[in-house]
Amino acid sequence: MDQNSIFTQNMKFPYSAIGASGQIRIDRLLNLFQDLASHHCDTLCVSGIDMAKQQLKWVVSRYQIRIYKNPKWLESLELKTWRSPWKNLYELRQFSIVNQDQEELVSALGIWILVKAENSKPVRLAPHMPKKLMTSPGSDPEIVKNDHDIIEFDHESEFKIRVHNLDLNQHVNNTVYTQWALEALPAKFLFEFRPTDCIISFLKESFYPDTILSCVKIDNNSGKLITRHSIFLKKNKVKLANLTITWTKT
Repeated sequence: MDQNSIFTQNMKFPYSAIGASGQIRIDRLLNLFQDLASHHCDTLCVSGIDMAKQQLKWVVSRYQIRIYKNPKWLESLELKTWRSPWKNLYELRQFSIVNQDQEELVSALGIWILVKAENSKPVRLAPHMPKKLMTSPGSDPEIVKNDHDIIEFDHESEFKIRVHNLDLNQHVNNTVYTQWALEALPAKFLFEFRPTDCIISFLKESFYPDTILSCVKIDNNSGKLITRHSIFLKKNKVKLANLTITWTKT
């Protein structure tokens, strides 16, 4: 990887990113990734605003996140991201959050696709991206399995989509899915465990004013806690997202 291709920002870890259990909030982590990627895309002239001029929009397909160590409030952090195209259909984006000692606290892979604004159908990247950005990635990404199709869940919660949940694409922002997923978990798990790995597959868009069901299956018998989440539209049970979260004792 060319070091010049890495986009970086420095920040103090904010109080608003710390959850009730004292751990980093996954939804706030996704916000950090989204803002960092958007800023980088803006410098490359391929931001969501740029693509909107071509009647296109970026949508996130997947996140694979590993949290090695929780940042501390007001800790000085360096956020890094770099990107590459994959198969002329996917925009791969790597993320890394390190402290002042360059100790990696969080790493992540994000996968985006470019779609037509009118019907959300994917398009190939090359006709719409600067040629200099269409270099091939060094190797294929490691895609972690996250295609569970669970029939019976342990817990279920219902949520009404609010206008506040929508982003500039006028669909529910990706960070909201993690909020819905975690709200379906009993509070005792959120306070007794901390997330170490989170795989999120975004399958369908959702819109105001639909109602969704957030369902979770809990596996606490393998020496570690694994929760498998699925989010559905209530009216027709169309699946919107799958999440697999691995937790460790606090």
